[in-house]
Amino acid sequence: MTTDTFIERVQAMIDSAYDYETTHQDAGDNYAHMASEGNFYHNGDSRLQEYCAEMSIDIAGIDISRLAEDVIFWGYMTQGADYDVKKRFLVASYHIGEIEQQVDASDIGARFTPYLIEQLNKRTDGYWRYDGPDIAYFYLNCDFHHWDHVCDAETIRDLVNQHKES
Repeated sequence: MTTDTFIERVQAMIDSAYDYETTHQDAGDNYAHMASEGNFYHNGDSRLQEYCAEMSIDIAGIDISRLAEDVIFWGYMTQGADYDVKKRFLVASYHIGEIEQQVDASDIGARFTPYLIEQLNKRTDGYWRYDGPDIAYFYLNCDFHHWDHVCDAETIRDLVNQHKES
């Protein structure tokens, strides 16, 4: 295998990791638990009340804190966007920031050396860190990508009706 072919194969692995972390639903789902652990946006209850008013959802007599818990539970993760044409309620947003991936020497077909790490840092999109001959890590900056935890109006409307019936 030529050096260029080797670098292309390693870059393809980096591209695959980037694609997975920024576009695959199961990667986004890894953030879903955070809203129920206290990462509900600041003033979440009042924001939910405002959203319900905007969407003509009557919440009179509803315990907004209980409704907020259900909205978090029944919400789902989606790729972040500056504007949501579906007008879903934004529970929380999670910035990806940086991707870290451990790479075994067997994944690339070569043992890691400081020289190889230097070459990978120069010739691929990742920043590589040497951890020994069998393991290295690469890091990718993802400044412009995030996952949103959202809940659509119809689900909220159904939840409100369930609360009113109980």
